Amino acid sequence: MNFSYLEECHNTWREILVIGKTIERNGEKYHLIGMTLSDTANIYILEPYKESEHIHQKRKGIRNQRRVLKETEAPVFSYLHCSEFAFGSQKLQTQGGTGSPLKYGLDDYRNFQLFFDMLSAGWKVPDWLRTTDWEELQLVSLQIHTDRLPEYSPDLPITITHRPDAIPHIIEKPVILRMGRTCSLSFTDHEKETVWCHVNQVTIIDMWKRLEERFQDPAIADLLTPEQIQQSKKRSEEALAQNCPRGMCYVGVEYECTKDLRLTFYSEQFLKSRIQPSSGSACLLGVIHKPDQDTGTHGLPLKGCAIQTPVPEDTSSIRAELFYYYEKVSEWSETI
Repeated sequence: MNFSYLEECHNTWREILVIGKTIERNGEKYHLIGMTLSDTANIYILEPYKESEHIHQKRKGIRNQRRVLKETEAPVFSYLHCSEFAFGSQKLQTQGGTGSPLKYGLDDYRNFQLFFDMLSAGWKVPDWLRTTDWEELQLVSLQIHTDRLPEYSPDLPITITHRPDAIPHIIEKPVILRMGRTCSLSFTDHEKETVWCHVNQVTIIDMWKRLEERFQDPAIADLLTPEQIQQSKKRSEEALAQNCPRGMCYVGVEYECTKDLRLTFYSEQFLKSRIQPSSGSACLLGVIHKPDQDTGTHGLPLKGCAIQTPVPEDTSSIRAELFYYYEKVSEWSETI
């Protein structure tokens, strides 16, 4: 501990707004503490926190990628993905946010300062929250697009718009994908309904070719100097080489579904592979495969997925699994 750390943690608010409203929904309680304004505006919400059962389990067996994918659970946040807060007729848009369990921030003095300053500004901790252990809570901080805090009184309604992330569901449906060939497969979704997936096309994605085309684009010369272009290209090549060596490619899958779902395919080779210790220098690249057309051969929306297992450029087929489908969740709002 030294004073430089305290300087980093210290915040001086230009404005502070106490809201102090508890929200009850589906047997759980949430507390909207208030807002602060310094360089940015933020709104703070306390949520219940439940630790994943997999954290303390020590299961035997091979720890391969399939097992990790099946055991990994994304943290559940109810307010992290809110898109708008309306104070009466004044609408404030969010620009992202963070969420973390308080038990992992017991040495984060920013949290203590926030709570102390809210108390000094008039925040009344409700009885149910006063006796709740910090291990059972998580703090969500949302950045708000505004240069001043809203006018607020306790009788003013606040309407919160939720835009939740899609919900992943594991399928593990084996499929052999052949380059230039079509195929169809079905699975049963979480509503016990049969969904058909029609694979329109399977193609090779040459990331090295894409990289060359990117840096040969004349538009990049308008943004960067020749030296900056070379440096950027070198970094990109080094990162790509860690994931997909020269001469290797990825596989792109274009598909359409009888339901509005997003699919993720993995290669059988990747799912069977063991977890490798990290060297600390690996850089993971996300590859997006977007079809050239909007509609597939069955008249349904055409979507794309990249199987990010390097394969030789002359690969004719790949054993894979339709591992996940993502259920789209509709936007909704609540007024408190």
